[in-house]
Amino acid sequence: MSPERAKVFVAEDNEFWQKIIKRSLADKGHEVVLSATNLEDALAATSKLVKLGVQVAIIDGNLNDYEANGHDGQIVLAAIRKAAPQVKTIGLSGNSVRGVNVDLGKDNFTDLGKTVTKI
Repeated sequence: MSPERAKVFVAEDNEFWQKIIKRSLADKGHEVVLSATNLEDALAATSKLVKLGVQVAIIDGNLNDYEANGHDGQIVLAAIRKAAPQVKTIGLSGNSVRGVNVDLGKDNFTDLGKTVTKI
């Protein structure tokens, strides 16, 4: 279970969703300490997760405008598992993010803050 004030990493390419996620998490007492808007930045960020004390990562399945197959999320998840296996993961995408601890999906976005606390 994550603490009530979890440190969170967000990999989401859409700026609108980035803002909504940050606001939603802040409302529940969580803090986004690291974010990425593309695959390259998300992969680079994984090396900082331990140093920043990240406890939960929220992963979009698609970190580009060209594909919608969820492949980017799988790549980011694998990098997180390698760099910081203790970090809990939540898929927050229009597509499923296979292998995450909780695949919430954007349809269930309103449960995000509670999910971060309970994971």
